[in-house]
Amino acid sequence: MNHNLDQIRQDYQNIKVPDTLKNQVEAAIAQAKKDAADNLPEQTDTCRKKSSIFRFPFARAATGIAAAALILVVLANSGPTIAHAMEQIPILGAIVKIVTFREYEHQENRMEANIKVPEVQVENKDGEILKDATQELNDNIQAYTDAIIAAYEADLKAAGGEGTQAVNLDYEVATDNDRLFSLRFHQTITMAGAAQMEKIYHIDKQTGNMITLKDLFQDGADYKTPITENIRQQMKDQMAQDETKTYWVDSDVPEWNFTELSDTASFYISESGKLMIVFDEYQVAPGYMGVVTFEIPTETVKDIVKDGYLQ
Repeated sequence: MNHNLDQIRQDYQNIKVPDTLKNQVEAAIAQAKKDAADNLPEQTDTCRKKSSIFRFPFARAATGIAAAALILVVLANSGPTIAHAMEQIPILGAIVKIVTFREYEHQENRMEANIKVPEVQVENKDGEILKDATQELNDNIQAYTDAIIAAYEADLKAAGGEGTQAVNLDYEVATDNDRLFSLRFHQTITMAGAAQMEKIYHIDKQTGNMITLKDLFQDGADYKTPITENIRQQMKDQMAQDETKTYWVDSDVPEWNFTELSDTASFYISESGKLMIVFDEYQVAPGYMGVVTFEIPTETVKDIVKDGYLQ
């Protein structure tokens, strides 16, 4: 327990405090010292010396701490910049792990399914289970996998034993660093051809909350435009260098073209700390391209990304 408290204290002390917050707190403490000195009753020189030794340091400290605490409470609710700075305090340092999984398996004639459903547990640094975070993530996983199973069973019933289909769902841990845990699902549906789809869930270890792409960026920031433009340029560059690659960008069918990143875009953070944007098969390219992934240079979003997510 002492080790955990020491680590939390060390992490807290290493947090970079915004200059505006630091200046206002220091000003409040300075003012508190001045007010306390101005209000000190008249004393003899001897008494004043004794008071400064035995009593006044405690009064100054208590007043200064109270003033600083008040400033922190007020500023934490005064705007997105200060609120984000307060978010950086490592309260939880969550640990996320897969504790078990179940499998849905079925085979009938030429219809078959193999669907893996993991169960995840979110804990704080002391090993205590964070029930709300754990339930939210597992509920999302359950709803996602239940929908895949329901779709397969509906196809099975409609086929009346004459259909041909294989549904497979597997998963992997895509990101597990100091800030983020990401669980990535790979789905393949095979009939006459194959369709590949991805689903990625994320837990911010600092807060224990599930997040989406927009949560990586400052509140209100336009992250879609720079990422979209970068991906479009990567598509053009790849097609210019490799004639076997095709993307729907500036094509003859305008409605197919990739023009804007979706609010629900799939992503993960690579081991090198780069933002990776993932598109399902047929989403931005013909089927033969499969699932495609683009690495976004951190330089592209450095002015709007929150601290701690990218490198």
